[in-house]
Amino acid sequence: MGLYKSGQPRFSKWLAKYVPETVAARFTQVRDVAASRAQEGLIMYASMQELVRPILDKHGVAGPDRAKYLGFANKLLKHVLRTSGDGAVNIAAGLKSFYATAFNADPAILDEIIEVVCGWVVVYG
Repeated sequence: MGLYKSGQPRFSKWLAKYVPETVAARFTQVRDVAASRAQEGLIMYASMQELVRPILDKHGVAGPDRAKYLGFANKLLKHVLRTSGDGAVNIAAGLKSFYATAFNADPAILDEIIEVVCGWVVVYG
């Protein structure tokens, strides 16, 4: 059986590793790389949301429900950028099922979002 660390030893280790000068030096060293990656990612997510908003407008989705569907689109994009093929289809189906069940999202709207984000639609089971 392994030795499990409680919160205090984990915090002590983090505190020992956290030296502001070291962290500042590392951030300075990778600033340009991080900035270009952040720019690419932020533009990609903003573009995707611009494609999803007309779908929500078409279906009359307003208020907090918009956040629900935009959250679905964000999570979907995150996962399909990391996974492809059958894995991406399975993740999309799982997210669709989760949002339809847990948040009472309309599966037809979710299908349209999947089609815009991924270019295909998964079967809802």
